[in-house]
Amino acid sequence: MSNIVEVTSNKAEPVSKRLVDRFCLAFFVMALSGCVTHNNGISSEPLGQADAVIEVNPDQESIESDAELAQDPRLPRIELDAETLESLLVMNIASYQGAWGLAAKKAQSVASSTKDFRLARLATLLALRDNDYQQGLSSAQLWYELDAQDPDPLNMLLITQLGAGDAEGAKKSVLAHEEGKELDSHIKQVAALLIRQKNRDAGLEVAAFLVTQYPNSAQAALSASFVAENFEDYEQSEIWVEKALELKPGWELAAQMQAKVLLSQQKLEERGEFIAEYVKTHPSSIVMRINYAAELIRSEGVEQAYDYMLQVLLDAPRNTSALKYTAALAEDQKQFEQASKYYLRALNINPGDDDIRWSLARRSYIDKNYKTAERYFNDIRDPGLLFDAQIQVANARYELFGLDSAISTLASLDPNTEAQYVSLALTRHYLLMSEYQYEEALGAINEVLYYIPDNLELVYARALVAAELKRVDIAEPDFRKIIAAKPDHANALNALGYTLADQSMRYEEARVLIEKALELRPNDAHILDSMGWVAYRQGDFETAIDFLEKAYAKSEEVEIATHLAEVLWESGDQERAKTIWFAWLAKEQDNRLLNETIERYGVADEASAGLLETQLDS
Repeated sequence: MSNIVEVTSNKAEPVSKRLVDRFCLAFFVMALSGCVTHNNGISSEPLGQADAVIEVNPDQESIESDAELAQDPRLPRIELDAETLESLLVMNIASYQGAWGLAAKKAQSVASSTKDFRLARLATLLALRDNDYQQGLSSAQLWYELDAQDPDPLNMLLITQLGAGDAEGAKKSVLAHEEGKELDSHIKQVAALLIRQKNRDAGLEVAAFLVTQYPNSAQAALSASFVAENFEDYEQSEIWVEKALELKPGWELAAQMQAKVLLSQQKLEERGEFIAEYVKTHPSSIVMRINYAAELIRSEGVEQAYDYMLQVLLDAPRNTSALKYTAALAEDQKQFEQASKYYLRALNINPGDDDIRWSLARRSYIDKNYKTAERYFNDIRDPGLLFDAQIQVANARYELFGLDSAISTLASLDPNTEAQYVSLALTRHYLLMSEYQYEEALGAINEVLYYIPDNLELVYARALVAAELKRVDIAEPDFRKIIAAKPDHANALNALGYTLADQSMRYEEARVLIEKALELRPNDAHILDSMGWVAYRQGDFETAIDFLEKAYAKSEEVEIATHLAEVLWESGDQERAKTIWFAWLAKEQDNRLLNETIERYGVADEASAGLLETQLDS
C-alpha cells in the first residue's frame, strides 16, 4: 500500500464581519453600510462566453462605499431625536452581538421615520445576513421607494422577492428593470439575478415569465434555459434551449447549452448525434469541435480524439482552448513533450491566462523540471490560484533544496480560509513524512486537528502517519471515522485493511476491508498490493504473488516491488527476490522500507557490494 493523498482546495471566500467597537453619531455614518456584508456573487460555469447568456452588472457585485454615500446630496436633512438615537444604538449593539434580525428591524424602523435610504439599504442587508427574505423584502421595498433612481435597490428587491417566493412581485420588478435598457442586456441581468437564489420554484416561474414576455427573443429562451439548468430542471432547460435554436438557428452558445443539457440528462447518443451534425454544418465552431473530440473519446477512444484535435489545430492554430484540450489529450497518450509544447504555445498566445500557466507548471513538476515549475508557479497572480500556487512552490523547493526550504516557504503563507489552512497543514505533514519525520508529522497534524477536529482529510493524514508509527490505537479509530462518514472511501478501507494485516493478526477482518476497496477500485495497484500482502500474511504465497505481480505490472513502485520480492523470497525464489531488491536499491538508495527489508533478510552487505560494483562500472 502506498500513501498517496490528493490535497484539494475549494477556494471558498471567507465571510467578513465588521464589528462595531463604539457607538456614537460619527460612527453611524460609517456603519450604515459597513457593519454587515452580504455576498450575492454568482458562481456558475460559463458556456463559452457566458456574458452572452447572463450579464453581471457591476452594480450587482458591489454597492456604493460609505464615503460616497456620506457625500450624497440626496441624503435627508433631519434632526436626530433621542428616540432615533436610541434605536440606532440598539441596532449597532444587535449587529455587534450577531442579532441580525433585531438589527434589521431597528434599521428599517428608523429608515421609515427618517426617509434615509442608507438605513433602508442597511436593513435589507442585515435581513439577508439573517436569511430572512420576508424582512429583507419589506426593507428592499422601502429602499426602492426612497431611492428609485439607483439600480441597486431594484436589484435587491428582485433578489428578496425571489427569496421570499413572491414570484408575482418579481415579475413586476423584471418589467421595471426593462425601462431604459437594451433588451438583451436587460434579460441577461435578470437571469444573473435569478440564478443567485435558492428558491427554485420562484426562479423557474420568473424564467418562464421571461420566455412568455419576450416570445420572439432567442436571448430570453437561452437565459431561461440557463436558469433551469442551474436549478437542475434539465427537461425544461432542454425545451427552452430548443426554442432558442428555433428562433436563432445555428447559434453557437445555444448549441453549447444544448450539448450541456443533454449530457446532464445522460442522453449520450442523442448528444453525440447533435454535436456531430452541428460541427458538420458549422466547422468554424471550435468549442463545439472540442465537444466533438470529447464524444470521440467515448465512442472511439483517446487516440482518435487526439488525431481529430490535431486537425482542429491546423484550422485554428492560435485557439487557446483547442491548444489546452490537445495538450491534455497528448498527456493521456503519454506524449509529454508534445503536451508541454501545446501548453507553452497557448501561454505565449495568452500570457495572462494563469490556468494555462498552472497546467504548464504542473507538467514541468511531473517531468521533474522543478526549477521551471517553481518559476511558473511563482508567476501566477490569479487570486483563485495564488495560494495553491505557493503551496506548489514549496513542493518544488523541497525537491530543489530540501525540507527546510520548503517548510520556510510554507511558513510565509497566510491562509484565509479553512480549506487553505487544511491544504497548508497537509502539505507540511506529507513533506515531514517524506523525510520519515513521523513524530513531527503527527504532532503538526494534531495541532491543526485541535481546531478543525472533523476535517476528514486531516483525520486521514493522521491515520496514515499513525500507521507508519505502528500506532494502531490511533490509526484504526481514525480510519473507521472516515469509513463511517464515507462507506465507499476506498483509500480508507484499503489503508485500514493493510494496517491490520501488517501490524496485527486480524487477517480475516483485514481481508474483508481490502476486498471491499478492491470492489470499488478493481484496477488500483495499491489495493492489489494490499490484497497480496494480506494473502502473504495468511500463508497463501501463490495468491499473494499473483496479486503482487498484478500490482507491480500496473505501477512499478518501490514499495510494491519490495513486497513482491519478500514474498518471492519466502516462497523459495530467493534469486529473483534479490534481483528485484538490488535493482531498486540502485534507484532508491534511501527508501526506508526497502533498506529495512534487505537488512531483515541478511543481504544488506551483498546489496551494498553489488551497488558499489555497479557505481564503479558506470
